[in-house]
Amino acid sequence: SKISKMRGVTLIELLIALLIASVMLTLGVPSFRSVLDSQRMTAATNELVMSLNLAKSEAIKRVAYVVVCKTNDGLTCTAGGNWNDGWIVFANATVVNLNTIDPGDEIIRIYPGLRDTIVTTPSGNIATFVSFRPSGTIGTAAVNTTGTLTICDERGAGQARGIILEPSGRWRVSRDLAHDGTALSCPVI
Repeated sequence: SKISKMRGVTLIELLIALLIASVMLTLGVPSFRSVLDSQRMTAATNELVMSLNLAKSEAIKRVAYVVVCKTNDGLTCTAGGNWNDGWIVFANATVVNLNTIDPGDEIIRIYPGLRDTIVTTPSGNIATFVSFRPSGTIGTAAVNTTGTLTICDERGAGQARGIILEPSGRWRVSRDLAHDGTALSCPVI
């Protein structure tokens, strides 16, 4: 009977395989993290855009003012704090106190806060709320509203996204310009 020759992996072959695997991981992990960061940024932008879509469609459907306001408790609109704490979409029963949830107002949806690594900064006259008129345009009874919600993460302005709001009720997402044509800027995270 023949004794079969046993084959295995030598220590040198194992070390070379580990070296190749570590080089591949070193090259792949940063690129994978960039993909994850981009996905998180896209998800945050989409969530804000979906809330604006909901508010506009509800304003037209209800023939009423519908407001998107920032909140830190999920029950009231807050002047302080920031959009990262969360926001509420609600139907305003009257045209007064658009930035306040009064008795008779109906909360349509509450959005939880964004991840700690993402910051949303408003510019223009949308610092605390965005109001949709029954016609679907953006503004209060007296004033048209414009502005930009800039969404940033730790990668800075190069990866920022701006949701640019127009009085007509339309918005667009830009990666490089704010409402006034200036470059998007981000706070240090």
